[in-house]
Amino acid sequence: MKTKVYILKKKPQESNQDIVIRTLSIVPLNTLITNAEKKILIKPNWVCDDNSNTGNVTSTDTLEGIIKYLIEVSNIAAEKLIVADGGQTSSGQTSSTQKTMELNDIYRLEEYGVTVADLNQDERINNVKIQDPLFLKSVNIAKIINEVSCIISVPSLKTHSMVGTTLSMKNMMGALLPKGIMHSNIHEKIADLTSLFRPKMKFQIIDGIIGSDGYEIGGSPVKMDLIIAGEDPVAVDCVGSAIIGYSPKYLKFAEEKGLGVANLNKIQIIGLPIEDVFCRFT
Repeated sequence: MKTKVYILKKKPQESNQDIVIRTLSIVPLNTLITNAEKKILIKPNWVCDDNSNTGNVTSTDTLEGIIKYLIEVSNIAAEKLIVADGGQTSSGQTSSTQKTMELNDIYRLEEYGVTVADLNQDERINNVKIQDPLFLKSVNIAKIINEVSCIISVPSLKTHSMVGTTLSMKNMMGALLPKGIMHSNIHEKIADLTSLFRPKMKFQIIDGIIGSDGYEIGGSPVKMDLIIAGEDPVAVDCVGSAIIGYSPKYLKFAEEKGLGVANLNKIQIIGLPIEDVFCRFT
């Protein structure tokens, strides 16, 4: 059976929340993620202090759609939900995450009863070993990661100066401190990092409402009106990358490590075909 990746386009009358909830209802996500989970981390991309209308960070409306679905459709208790990331740091100390939260009205999500957190300010678990690494032997991770049983990775759809695209797998860099350890042999290290978190990465949702073309923390916004989603982070990133004209090497490394499918011929697309939404980013 082929792994499934969903590509849905926002209709003119739909809000960002509407298209997210419609996508998750088609999946349907409530059969995959239930109240049996201990805690669920909804992991956006808050890499830089920017507004989501640039495409450089995940939209709060997209996150709110996920939260509403999980609470109202999946009947998951709000206190089990954590929305958190750790953005870029200065000298390994100063985080941009708090400013990103303020710019994007993130704290309104607390009205649902969920927890909002900066992973850079969390307690650390040091020297976590990675099994059978290509290059990344161990990392320091936020304690929250150990406390959750499920991760929903919610990156924005954008390019990256070093690896081509930065989507659901690379998004997990936000759980690390320091993050600079990733910047050599980065393709292999993305696969290694994903192998550490893969058992908990139960669903991925790429926020492609507005993409970012050119640079991971300062690209130009591209209106795409897309949500790209699926269980397999490798397949989701493969499809997301293909939509904007990329096929980065980290996908193949991840497939070789048994983390998912990086072959488009082995992925079942549900919704719109890639060629109908294709937009080559530079």
